[in-house]
Amino acid sequence: MQSNPIQQRIELICEKWEEAKKHKEARIVRIQCQPDEEDMVDTFYAYMIGVDTPILDIAFHFDSSCDDIKLFSTQLLKELEEIINIWNNSQKDDRIDYVPILWRPDYAVQNDDNAAAVFVRNFNRLAKEMDLEKGLFAVAVFKSTARDKKLVSWLKDAVMAIISPAVRFLIHDTIAAPVFNLLAGDLHAAITTIPLNINMPKAMEQVAAMGDPKDPATSYRQLFMKMINAMSSGKENEAEQRGNECIALATQHLIKDPYWITQMVVVYIALGNDKIRYKKKNETLSYANKAVETAIASQVHFENDAASVLLAQTLMFRGTVLYVQANYKDSFADYSIAFEIYRKQGNIHLAVEACRMGGKSAYKNSQRKHAIEILADGARLGKSIDPVTARSSTYAGVLELLLKSDYANIISMAEIDEIARNLYGHDWIKLVRNWKQVPDAEVIQQQELEAV
Repeated sequence: MQSNPIQQRIELICEKWEEAKKHKEARIVRIQCQPDEEDMVDTFYAYMIGVDTPILDIAFHFDSSCDDIKLFSTQLLKELEEIINIWNNSQKDDRIDYVPILWRPDYAVQNDDNAAAVFVRNFNRLAKEMDLEKGLFAVAVFKSTARDKKLVSWLKDAVMAIISPAVRFLIHDTIAAPVFNLLAGDLHAAITTIPLNINMPKAMEQVAAMGDPKDPATSYRQLFMKMINAMSSGKENEAEQRGNECIALATQHLIKDPYWITQMVVVYIALGNDKIRYKKKNETLSYANKAVETAIASQVHFENDAASVLLAQTLMFRGTVLYVQANYKDSFADYSIAFEIYRKQGNIHLAVEACRMGGKSAYKNSQRKHAIEILADGARLGKSIDPVTARSSTYAGVLELLLKSDYANIISMAEIDEIARNLYGHDWIKLVRNWKQVPDAEVIQQQELEAV
């Protein structure tokens, strides 16, 4: 049986975890990974709580962020209480040896408690309640991506509160952004680090190579991953070489399966994006043109909307390339066609963005009438969308551009006001003018109430 490279790497992390547990004085285990290995760390966290795994420690996942150091322990205890309730009351897999946990949280704060003490005291008590075999631990896994000075301070307090020998805290950061380096230095023996370097680009190439070697899709996936890895490593020539090999393979099998043409478009766009990094304008535009030409050619291969979707995607990419290169006339043409396609298909989010960029392109090219016309059409999309869609798209950006123009001959203020009030409430003009700013929860709630 062909070995699974992802499973191999998970097993390697498991081995490193078992080694880290042997540090008797350590209470915190830090996994330090490469930036592209964070997904594997998350997979390992999930693996820890699986049924059929070699890890016999009992892990508890915590998603709360340490936004307020004083409230963090309470948030963690509420998560823990919910986990215990689920364990005690849910239907179990037959493979699970069920033993109820009688632990209940004690939120009481003592006079000499630091910020972490309440959680540490409760988690220690939980570990004692479970009474695990020697060498096994109750593990608190802090999964939150909000890793900053507040969490570092809280973890220091946790060690000062004296974490039980039967407990381990598990954290992770990246080599590129090592948040816990100073923590490791300050705590010395209380924290041990698992360094990862499991070569994920190679793993993805190995995964891509799995499958029937006679199937051209297997060869294509392998070439595609080599192209992506070359791009990530800044190997421009190799990336282009692998990309051309992908195109050649897709072209070879296009007659048998028209969906290979989709892969060709993906590769052209990827190569175009890679050339942007090297500021090679002509080559970037060349690949964008090839992507559009291929999408147009796909219309003879597809009887459904796939060809139109492909064309709109490529026009959006080329439109952006042209806009960046200050070719606003041609950029407007691409965005306008993409807008019509997305509008017809009912893809509101992309239709709105194509409209907004089309309007910007037209303004840049002094085509004010064209700009107002496309923006007015975009504004009228608001009649058939809901407030959530309006807020999660760039629709407010369309209104912002429209309001800066002399739009009265194309669309009335009364019509704009009616549409915008239904979506954003009576104070919609203020929201539109500040749409690029992320509103806080209170503002969003108020807008939702006003729009009802």
